[in-house]
Amino acid sequence: MKRVVATAVVCLMLAACSNPKNTEVPQDPAQLESIKPALDKLTPEERALATGYIVRHTVGAKMAGMFGGKEGPGIPQGMTLGKAIEEQGKFLADRKAEESRQAALKAQLEAQREAAIKPMREAVTVTLLSKSIEEERGMSGMLLDENLHVVFGYKNNTTKDISGVKGYVSARDLFGDELSGFAISNDTSIPAGQSVTWAGSRSVKFSIGDNKDRKLAELDDSKYKVVWEPQVIVFADGTKLELPKE
Repeated sequence: MKRVVATAVVCLMLAACSNPKNTEVPQDPAQLESIKPALDKLTPEERALATGYIVRHTVGAKMAGMFGGKEGPGIPQGMTLGKAIEEQGKFLADRKAEESRQAALKAQLEAQREAAIKPMREAVTVTLLSKSIEEERGMSGMLLDENLHVVFGYKNNTTKDISGVKGYVSARDLFGDELSGFAISNDTSIPAGQSVTWAGSRSVKFSIGDNKDRKLAELDDSKYKVVWEPQVIVFADGTKLELPKE
């Protein structure tokens, strides 16, 4: 009977030792090759989690320090593959939950912004009235510069006079990609129900940024659209419409 019990105990001990999840993960990255046989005995999902944990606490930890941050902790002493699987699973679950919270917050802020911007777009309509490339030449006739010249029209759709309008106008192609953008601060008064114009120009020959001003100038009106992103509309009576602070 004693021999049977002893044999059972030995079998249990051998089974526990042979469980790959009980394999201790070496702290020295140079010795990680030693746990490959244990990793190969795990399921694909377990192996992915264990590998993810190891990479995060070795390569990832070092990378954080290399890019000016604080170097992360390495692999703790006594860490087993089983524990690494559990911790990596929790890490991924927490990260997914945080991404969901961030996405929900972004959607909430975008909804608030759209709710605030809708009455502003209804209050003032912005239209690109004309666009052209104008040459700038010296006394000798030599070409010095080429400028995109634009004229925007602002219509006050409200029953109150407007003292000023500030915002951003984006000219986009048929695919929604921006061709040119214009930050505009117009303090010209716009009487109720009336319209005013705003004109501006900038160099095409010595352009800064990735504006496709020359392409915009050459496009037919049916090949682009103007998107008005108002920021502040100030009325003559002191009231205003503006986007909420982020």
